[in-house]
Amino acid sequence: MIFLIVFGGLMLILGGFYLANSWQQYREWKGGTIIVVLSLAAVIYGVINLPAFNRSKQHSSSEAQSSQVTSNSGSMSSFSNKANISSGTGSASQENKEMAILRQLQKGYSKFGDVSFDSKTKTYKVTPTDDDTVNALKQLAQDPSQAEQMGWSKLTSSFKKNSKDIDKAIGDDYSLSIMNPADDSQAMYTAKNGKTTYDIANQ
Repeated sequence: MIFLIVFGGLMLILGGFYLANSWQQYREWKGGTIIVVLSLAAVIYGVINLPAFNRSKQHSSSEAQSSQVTSNSGSMSSFSNKANISSGTGSASQENKEMAILRQLQKGYSKFGDVSFDSKTKTYKVTPTDDDTVNALKQLAQDPSQAEQMGWSKLTSSFKKNSKDIDKAIGDDYSLSIMNPADDSQAMYTAKNGKTTYDIANQ
């Protein structure tokens, strides 16, 4: 391909001179124009088919495809990543630790929904606000048998892991719940100490 590019480039230069000379002396442009166009086409074809160009093109294509797969995946499974919960609360009071965990959960689930803390039941409640997720959970609440095809297990698995992280960070009396977006007083899933205590899909 490099040879084709070099040869095409030389032909392009010579064709340009030939076209200019033909037009000045004979007012003839067809022959020179054909040479210039063919040479230009050869150069473009050679550049497009260079290995380095193709690798760059394939890399961009694979990134675009990966992005598309992510955006088209199930609305619930796309939030299966864990929130970043750290235990770096030092000697702070238990209340301060609870609020620190709340802030971390709010940050981690900012795209998923709102997070609140019920100090009486020691429960962190996550209420989905994302439109696609809200619609999916409303359907799940009406028909729990759809749980598997909706990717419910991926979502609950991440909540279970976050529950275990909360346990390590501030103690074993705290629960983490996914609330029903249609009725935020009802939990659809609850985990405590890294173990599931309630799952609407198993009822």
